[in-house]
Amino acid sequence: MAGGFEFLEHTADLKFRAFGGSLEEALIYSARAFTEATCGECKIEPAVVKNIILNSPDLEHLVHDWLSELIFLFSTEHLLFSQFDVKIEGAYALTAKIRGEKFNPKRHKLYKEVKAATYHDMKIENRRGKWVIEVVCDT
Repeated sequence: MAGGFEFLEHTADLKFRAFGGSLEEALIYSARAFTEATCGECKIEPAVVKNIILNSPDLEHLVHDWLSELIFLFSTEHLLFSQFDVKIEGAYALTAKIRGEKFNPKRHKLYKEVKAATYHDMKIENRRGKWVIEVVCDT
């Protein structure tokens, strides 16, 4: 089953739906949605590698923590990512190796500055073997 994402209508902020055949795949597409919202379909070289380890109490916190980590890395280190190797270990533990590069205004256009992932209207569902994640982010 192919994964993907789509942007949904929202009055003021960013809302997207990411989906995949596994929770890991849906999380990867949620990261890609964040990246595309930030810089469009810009080319991001896999020059920098970051490792992420998250332990969360439930799925909602795991999705929120995952996106918050990407937002934090962009806000503090100006990093955007294009490659995501995500593994769920245990109930709500995530390890990821992500690759990307520093935002370069000569090569990347800033479309939206995503400030935070929210719990408002968040949905995480397994619909007949297809994982669907919906998130609203403050911009």
